[in-house]
Amino acid sequence: MHDRIQIQLPHQMTRRRFLLGLGGLVAATTATLGYAHDAESQHVQIDTVALPIPRLPAALDGKRFAQISDIHVGAYFAAAGLATAIDRVNTLDVDFLMLTGDFVTVREENRAQHIAARAAVSQTLIEPLRRAQMPLYAATGNHDMWGGLDPIVQMLNAAGVALLRNCAVPIASNLWLAGVDDLWAGHPNLHATLRHVPSGAVTLLMAHAPDYFDTVLNLAAPIAAQFSGHTHGGQVRLPRLTPGADGLLSFAPVVPAYGERYPIGLRQVAGRYVYTNRGLGAWPIPYRFNCPPEISVFTLQQA
Repeated sequence: MHDRIQIQLPHQMTRRRFLLGLGGLVAATTATLGYAHDAESQHVQIDTVALPIPRLPAALDGKRFAQISDIHVGAYFAAAGLATAIDRVNTLDVDFLMLTGDFVTVREENRAQHIAARAAVSQTLIEPLRRAQMPLYAATGNHDMWGGLDPIVQMLNAAGVALLRNCAVPIASNLWLAGVDDLWAGHPNLHATLRHVPSGAVTLLMAHAPDYFDTVLNLAAPIAAQFSGHTHGGQVRLPRLTPGADGLLSFAPVVPAYGERYPIGLRQVAGRYVYTNRGLGAWPIPYRFNCPPEISVFTLQQA
């Protein structure tokens, strides 16, 4: 049995055209196009987040880990940028690093050229990932599935990254990390994912699409926190007069399917957390406004 949320998918090209038009609007209202394209897109922000967990074992209090998402190398982001991000994570005193999908995106439309380009671009991530001084764990994203997952799997294996597809592994005593297959392009199965997790363990979940959190809630799954990406925070966020559900004085006019309910940052529902990382790369346009790329750092705390 696979877990699905029934959401009407918008047409991909419609979203792209909308974002292209929105990017032009942003460019017209900022000092130069270079700010949205170069300055903000290149300024990776480190966001620190405390996660108070009920009944957290004392030995896990203060445990730190990081998240990188949506690299999209090959489109508007180079592997050198990932190397820089990994070097920064190495200075953050974290126990492990989560990579929540969408590693590679190439723009070649010819199928043969697209497959060859994905394979070649995937290989450029091996050396940056090998720079990490902590264990790496990954989940699949929709862009990883589209066009064939094999190059991504080969790249992660070569880099020493553990890919979690509908499975979970122990990280420390009473702490497990799980990963489900991508909601949009894969076959997530939360029951299979958690089958070996012992009762009472604190379980963290990687799920590329943030709206998978509704499945976690509907199943009352024993998940303390879900970590996602996919939306890039919208890439372009406009001001608003009152805070939204995310507590921010901004909103994204457009986000992708399966990223509409929890598009950015931290939310807590029914005693569980979901965090949506803004990603490193960009797609389908190379612009960011009021939404810089992000490395997330989390600290578990006793509630």
